[in-house]
Amino acid sequence: MIRLTRPTLGASELDAVRRVLASGHLVQGPTVAAFEVALSERLGVPHVVACSTGTTAIQLALLGLGLKAGDEVIVPDFVFPSVSAAVLMTGAMPVVCDIDPDTFNMNPALVQAAVTEYTQAVVAVHQFGVPCDALAIADATLLPVIEDAACALGARDRGGLCGTQTGLGCFSFHPRKIITTGEGGAVAVHDKGIADRLRHLRQHGMRPGPQGGMEFPEFGVAGRMSDLHAAIGLAQLERLDEIIAGRARAAALYRGLLTLDDRVLTGPSTWHPGRVYQGMVVRLADEYDRDVVVAGLRALGVESTIGTYSISSHPGLLKAIEVVKGGVPGSKLAARQSLTLPLWPEMTEGDVDSVVAALAQTLPEARRLGVG
Repeated sequence: MIRLTRPTLGASELDAVRRVLASGHLVQGPTVAAFEVALSERLGVPHVVACSTGTTAIQLALLGLGLKAGDEVIVPDFVFPSVSAAVLMTGAMPVVCDIDPDTFNMNPALVQAAVTEYTQAVVAVHQFGVPCDALAIADATLLPVIEDAACALGARDRGGLCGTQTGLGCFSFHPRKIITTGEGGAVAVHDKGIADRLRHLRQHGMRPGPQGGMEFPEFGVAGRMSDLHAAIGLAQLERLDEIIAGRARAAALYRGLLTLDDRVLTGPSTWHPGRVYQGMVVRLADEYDRDVVVAGLRALGVESTIGTYSISSHPGLLKAIEVVKGGVPGSKLAARQSLTLPLWPEMTEGDVDSVVAALAQTLPEARRLGVG
């Protein structure tokens, strides 16, 4: 089986974990602090607050803005549901916005049209490592914009590095992301006051009291990062450039083959020069059944999956969100036709050739009768 992804791990990560275990300091200790410093230097931001997951990072960023019940936050409909879940955990309401199925991202006009008197923030997702124009979204809405750069560590566009452009940027270090800590997240913050607040919110809202012990000025979350996770992250950061370059090499091999097949839709955003390749996500032409393709690839020994989800297409999620007027047709199209192909830094030319050959073999069987 050609796997969908493989994290790049080795002796340096193992040695880093051993050192933490030997130290006996396992949670929110010096290794977490070192990881925060290393990431802040890499991103060029004054503060980084490490936490337990990428979802927790978004929740903390929203709490840092003071979100509360009755507020609305605009999020893309085409995204992993955790983004809306993070909004709901603050008491605010997620309002899902359509995306451009050619870029998989929101555009400023769509976001601006979704703003109401209750809108307090926007979560702008750099989907699959393709930069969205976060600054243009901020200019169009005049609202705080949280960048979800979970898939975009190292990506760059006109505003600079993704996750650093609007004052609050969130990252994930799940094994399918650019680098991994096993599980973990972080918030890149420009404002020291917000950073300080996030640091005590991630520890149940507690801070040292004047008479010893702890005081709790507000409820927080169980959002700490462990030193074991941070140790892996430090080792991963040391080879971030190598990992990004390896992913780009694999994507270039795909580009040489996929652009020859008009059944597979790629465009400028697919090959955006400033992006990073968290995944190799393409869109199939409408006459092909993506789910049949996924099953066919698996039968031929190639692991693949959907791009991501249309949140509003899931009845259990739809009841907890609002959908913008006019619906989300671009999101539904992307959710129906997007396909993620295997990609990891050490992929060989033979691996990519095998994937594309299997795709070519599978597509005729997936053609919908009477379509196209």
